[in-house]
Amino acid sequence: MFSAFWEHLDWGDLSFYIRSAVEITILFILIYWLLRALERISAGGKIKGISLFLALMVVAWMAARLFQLHAIVWLLQASIGFSALILVVVFQPELRRLFTRLGGFFPQGEVGGDLTAIPQLLDALVYMSSRRIGALIVIERNDNLDDYITSSPLDCELTAKSLTALFWKDSPLHDGAVLVRHGRIAGAGVILPLTNNVEFKSLSGTRHRAAIGISEDTDALALVVSEETGLISMADKGALTRGLSRQDLEVILGRVFRSPERQTGRAARVRA
Repeated sequence: MFSAFWEHLDWGDLSFYIRSAVEITILFILIYWLLRALERISAGGKIKGISLFLALMVVAWMAARLFQLHAIVWLLQASIGFSALILVVVFQPELRRLFTRLGGFFPQGEVGGDLTAIPQLLDALVYMSSRRIGALIVIERNDNLDDYITSSPLDCELTAKSLTALFWKDSPLHDGAVLVRHGRIAGAGVILPLTNNVEFKSLSGTRHRAAIGISEDTDALALVVSEETGLISMADKGALTRGLSRQDLEVILGRVFRSPERQTGRAARVRA
């Protein structure tokens, strides 16, 4: 019985069925891996993964042609035509952030402002931390943040007392963020976008998620005082650093702000 089966077996058909089974298995594994990867991947990692995804498609297409896996070759060729549209849809939030960050290649002159704002910020943060007064302070760098402060613009001197007053629990603006531009308060009660990064899904505080969100969308630096623990945190480029001391903040703010003398010297060197 088995000898007759082997005698009438068409080896060409057998190789076709084996190759088809291999192709189906490969496609199943690739699709499963892709879905699992997209489920775990962070928002920042998606942007980096675009180039890797395109490179893998090219390598897979070349390998499929080499081994004559016609179904995979056809699938990859068909995917190339609308892959750009799929990537735009899937990575729309990250692409928006990428285009927003392009403004950083064209600096707008001053970055932070006067160094005299640093001790005022330090005194306010340390005081609110000791009293467990929740606060969210966003320092503008190169990316313009006018779109976030259209509802509550301000233009007042930055002092420790003014910051503390804005975040006092009975203040009507204490739930929002304070925006600092060139060493002055440019907005208060500002509503910021919350991060969608799955790495921070366990964060219960809205202030921390908003700080991460604005640091993902722009190059701004966000400082947070926790109302529950009093810890001071920093959000920068989508990363959150907790438990900052006064010395840590002094170093960080010294890098963000620029003194008038340093700005004048830099301008003189440019003119020379």
